[in-house]
Amino acid sequence: MGLAKVSGRLKKLFIHNIMLIPNPSFLQQPPPRTVAFAVLLALLWTALPLAASLPAAVTAVFGGLWLLRLALLKAGIGRVPKAALLLLAAAAGLLVWQQLGTVFGREGGVAFLLLLVMLKAFEGNSQRDWQVLLLAMLFLIGSSVLLNQSLFIGVWLLLALAAVSICFAVLCGLGGREAFKRSAQALLLTLPLTVVLFVAVPRLNEPLWRIPQQTQQAKTGLSDTMEPGSISNLVQSDEWVANITFSDGLKPQRSDLYWRAIIMGEFDGTRWQAFNGNYIDEARTAAAPERTVAYQMIIRDQNGVLPALDYPAAELPAGVEKRLGQTIRASRSREGLRRLSLQASLSDTLPHALDAGGQNFYTRLPGGNPQTRRLAETLAQQSATPRQFVGKVLEHYRRQNFAYTLQPPRTAGRDGIDEFMFRTRRGFCEHYAQSFVVMMRAAGLPARVVTGYLGADYNEQAGFWQIRAKDAHAWAEVWLPQEQVWLRVDPTAAVSAVRAASGISQALAADERGMVADSGSLFARWRDTGQFYWQQWVVNYDQTKQNSLFARIGLGGFNWQTLLLVLPAALAAALLPLAHWWFRGRNRERDFLNEGFALVKSAVLGNDDETAAAVSAGELNRMLHENGIADPALSRLLQQYEHWLYAAERPPQRTQKRWFAAARRTAKRYGTGRRG
Repeated sequence: MGLAKVSGRLKKLFIHNIMLIPNPSFLQQPPPRTVAFAVLLALLWTALPLAASLPAAVTAVFGGLWLLRLALLKAGIGRVPKAALLLLAAAAGLLVWQQLGTVFGREGGVAFLLLLVMLKAFEGNSQRDWQVLLLAMLFLIGSSVLLNQSLFIGVWLLLALAAVSICFAVLCGLGGREAFKRSAQALLLTLPLTVVLFVAVPRLNEPLWRIPQQTQQAKTGLSDTMEPGSISNLVQSDEWVANITFSDGLKPQRSDLYWRAIIMGEFDGTRWQAFNGNYIDEARTAAAPERTVAYQMIIRDQNGVLPALDYPAAELPAGVEKRLGQTIRASRSREGLRRLSLQASLSDTLPHALDAGGQNFYTRLPGGNPQTRRLAETLAQQSATPRQFVGKVLEHYRRQNFAYTLQPPRTAGRDGIDEFMFRTRRGFCEHYAQSFVVMMRAAGLPARVVTGYLGADYNEQAGFWQIRAKDAHAWAEVWLPQEQVWLRVDPTAAVSAVRAASGISQALAADERGMVADSGSLFARWRDTGQFYWQQWVVNYDQTKQNSLFARIGLGGFNWQTLLLVLPAALAAALLPLAHWWFRGRNRERDFLNEGFALVKSAVLGNDDETAAAVSAGELNRMLHENGIADPALSRLLQQYEHWLYAAERPPQRTQKRWFAAARRTAKRYGTGRRG
C-alpha cells in the first residue's frame, strides 16, 4: 500500500511537471490591456483583405463585433459567457448562409471563419486565450491568399505574419522594441529556407485546389451580349486583364494586337448574343501563315473565356480548347491566374468553308432599319467584289462626318441603327461594329461581331504588354465567298485610325480623355512592373517556370535527379543562418568560466572525489603545490579564473572562450595522464 501511494505521488508530480512546460503559470494571467489592444489591431489588419471579397453585411458584422470587443476590453470585461458566444456563432452561420447560400466552399467557409475568429476574441481572459486567437489568425491569413493573389496581398501577408509574431513575443513578456527585433530576426532567418522550398518543391501546372469560378460576368466586363453602351461603359474601368511577353524580344505594332474573345452572331434588333461556348466550327488558321509570333500570357479566365491574339495557331497548351471562330476557352474555368504559351498568325483573314446553313445564319436580320438596308444595297450594286463593297462602306463612315465618342446620343428601338447612321453619327466601337455587320448582312454577305481587346500598354522597364479593361473593343468579321475566308474589319478605324495605333485615350476628344482610367503615372508603372514580376515568379511559378529556371542555371530542366542533386545543398545553405543563430544563442547562454573550471577539477581530482564540488580554484592551486605538482600553465588558469570570478565585470566572451579552450586542453592532458 505504501508503494502504491509513492507511485501515485510520483505520477502526479510527473504530470504536473509536464504541464508546466507548455502551460506555465504566467500564461494563466490576463495580459496588460495595451497588449490585448495590440492583438485586436493585429486581428483587424489580418481581416483587411477579406473586406474587399466578402459580402458587405459580413464585413459590417465583423466590424461591429470588433468595436464591441474593444469597448468590453476598455471596460475591463475579459470573457463573455459561453452561452452568449454559442448564440452569436449560430447567428454568424445564419448570416453567412443568408448572404452566400452556404457556410462551406471558399467564400462561405472564409466568411464563417472570419466571424468565428472574431468571436474567439470574446473568450480572451488569459494570455493563453490571446495566444490561441493569434494562432487562429494564421488561418485567416492563408484564407486571404485563396481570394486574392495580387502583389498587395503578398506585402500584406508579410506584414500580417510580422504583426502576429510581435504579438506572440509581447504576450510572452518581451518589451515592444525587443519583440519587434526578435520577430524581424526570426522572419529573416527563415527567409532563405522559404525560398529554397518554394523553388525546389515539385510544381503542378495549375493550382492544387482548382476552385471553380462563379458563373457571373467577370470584373473585366466582357459579356456574352452586346448593345450600345456595353463597351463604352467597360473602357472606363482600369481593371487588369492580362500580361503578355513576346518571344525573342518581339515588339509588334499596337494595330496588330486584336485579342479575340467572344463571337456574336444572333441579333434581335437591339442586342447581340454570343454563341454557345461549346460550339465549334470548321474555321482553321492558314496552314502556312506568313507572320507567326509566339507569346506568353498571364491571365485570369473570364468564366472560361481567354482572349487570344488573332489568329491562334499551332497546338494549344493543356487545359485550353478551341471553339467557334478560333476563339479559345479554358476546359474547366477556375479561380486564379493562368500561364499560357500560345502562337498566333498576325493575319486579317481566317479560312473557313462556310456551308449553306452557316451562310443563311450569318445573313439573318430582324425587321427595322430600312434606311441602312437601302444604303447597303446601293453600295453593293456599285461594287464589283465583296472587298470593294467593304471598302465603300468604310469610305462612307469617313466621308459622312462620323465621330468617335464615349458619350454618344442614345439610340433605342428597332430602328436604332438608322438613328446612328443618318441622324446622330456619333458612336463608340459597338455602334460601328454592329452597323457595319447589319449592312453586310443586308447586302447578302455573312458577317458577325467580335468582342475582345485592341492593343495593350507596353512597359519599357520590364518589357511586357499589359491589357486592361479600357482596351475592350468590338469589331466585325465578314465572310468572302470567293476567297472562303473571314475578313477582319474594324469599322472604328475608318473614323479614328488613332484608336488602333495609339490607344483609346489618344483617340478621344480632350474633354473625354478624363473618363478613361489613366495608368501612366510613375507610381502606376512601378506598381505594374512589380505586379508583373510577382505574377511571373511567385503566383505563376508552375511546372513550366520551374523547368525554365532549372534549365537556365544549367541543370537541363527540373526532374527528380536534379532535385536530389540541388535540394540537399540548397537546404544546407539555407539552414546555415539558422544554425549560426542557434549556436550563437547557445554560446551566449553558456558559462564558459565555470564550465572550464569544472572540467579541470574533474580531470585533476577525478570523478570519484565526493568533495570535489566544494573545492575552490585557490584550494585546488594550493593542493597542487602541497603535492609537489608544478604546472605553471594550470596555476595561471586557476588564478585567472579566481580573479574573474570576483571581479566587478567578467571579461569579454571572446576572452572567456579562449580561456575555456585552454582549460579544456589542460583537462584533456590530465585525463590522459591519469588513464596512462
